[in-house]
Amino acid sequence: MKKIHDIHFFSILKQIPYENVSKILRLEKAPPERPRDSRTVLSEHQSLHFGGTCFSLVNLILKSLAVEGVKAYPVKADIHRRSFPHFFAIAERGRKKYLIDPGYLINDPLEIRKDAPSHLKNGAIEFVVSHLKGGQYQLLTLTGGQQKTRYTFHADPLDEASFRAFWIRSFDHINAVVASRFIDDKFIYIHDNYVQVRSMGNIEKFDHPDKARYYLEKYFSLNAHTLGTAHELLREHRGTRS
Repeated sequence: MKKIHDIHFFSILKQIPYENVSKILRLEKAPPERPRDSRTVLSEHQSLHFGGTCFSLVNLILKSLAVEGVKAYPVKADIHRRSFPHFFAIAERGRKKYLIDPGYLINDPLEIRKDAPSHLKNGAIEFVVSHLKGGQYQLLTLTGGQQKTRYTFHADPLDEASFRAFWIRSFDHINAVVASRFIDDKFIYIHDNYVQVRSMGNIEKFDHPDKARYYLEKYFSLNAHTLGTAHELLREHRGTRS
């Protein structure tokens, strides 16, 4: 049986950025038609350099691992500072479980263990998943000597219908353009006009629309026309919710 880390799909997943512009562009569709299926995610990545958000990328993980004969399922996480939950995937291989979370750029399987924490180094960020008690786990990040809890979870599968219902609801919680990825061990994060570039021993921060546009085009191949369309759709969508 092939080891889970040897599955070629994960090398593909690492190349797909986290970005919600491709999701914002779907706001012009009726709610049931908004989710992007796995084929659309892959084809738009090849043709438009798009990525995806946690829902579309988790769905891609589930479909791709199913082809490999690997059991995988969506899991709901509790981010305590947010009202809307976060979602990631758990894959099972042999008797082991692995966390895969493209929303936090954990695109390599990270083993979930009760007896000891598991660590994954990704550029300037180290991820740690550890058992708390009663089957509850937490995901931590370690950056620059600082530790931060990202979320807690139970490793329980979420059924497909519930996952899709949350997916459709998530379109009503988009408030800004968001993008993140690792390039050459450099972590790049953009939220609206805020830009953070983190590397080993160094961090740069900017808060300016020109900087945000520059980094979105340079590192995410999102041009001015695409971004303009996304911002307009986002403004219209906000208006329909007020």
